[in-house]
Amino acid sequence: MRKIILFLAIISIGLYSCDKNGNPLPSSNKLEIQKDGITYVDARHIILTPGAPNSPFLTYNPPPTESYQQYKENVTLSASPYTKGENPKGFNITIYCPVTGGVVLNKKYEIKPNAGKERIQIEMGNRYFDDWENAFIRYSENDKIYYYGTGHLMFTHFDDGGSPSNTKGSGTIEFSIPNENGGRTSLKGTFKL
Repeated sequence: MRKIILFLAIISIGLYSCDKNGNPLPSSNKLEIQKDGITYVDARHIILTPGAPNSPFLTYNPPPTESYQQYKENVTLSASPYTKGENPKGFNITIYCPVTGGVVLNKKYEIKPNAGKERIQIEMGNRYFDDWENAFIRYSENDKIYYYGTGHLMFTHFDDGGSPSNTKGSGTIEFSIPNENGGRTSLKGTFKL
C-alpha cells in the first residue's frame, strides 16, 4: 500500500510540475535580458531533475572568517539566457562583485574590466582564470572567447538567507561588451532570483 501511495505521489508531482506539452514549469527564479532587440530568458524549473541546469542563480559569500581569509565578501550572479524557438540561441554571463558590509539596495555597483582584458580568446588546452580580486562581468557564446563588460549591477531586494545557497535578490543589470565590428553591444535586463 505504501508503494502505491508513493507511486501516486510521484506521478502527481510530475504532472503538476509540467505544462500541457510536458515541459517543466519555470519557477519564479528568472533573468530576462535584451540584446540587439531580442529578449533572452533564463528561468529555473520548479523541480530540478538530475542533470537539469541549476540556472540562473545568485550567491552571497559573507565576510571571511579566520579559516577562510583568502575569500572576499562577494555576490555572484550567473545565468545562461536563451531565446525560444526551433533554433534557440544563447550565451552565458557571470557577474562577480566584491562587496563590503553587505549588499546596499539601489546602489549601482559599477564594474569595469582590467585594461587590455575586454576580449580573451581561449587557446586549446589553455584556460583564462578570472581575477577574483576585482569585480567583473564575463560574457561568452561558446566558451572559446570571453568578453569582459563595462556596466553595473543594482539590487532592489536582497536577502542572504543565512547561507550562499539561500540567497534571494532582484534588481537590474546593464552592461556593454566589445563586438566584432569594433563597436559595443549593449545588454540590459532584470532578475528575480
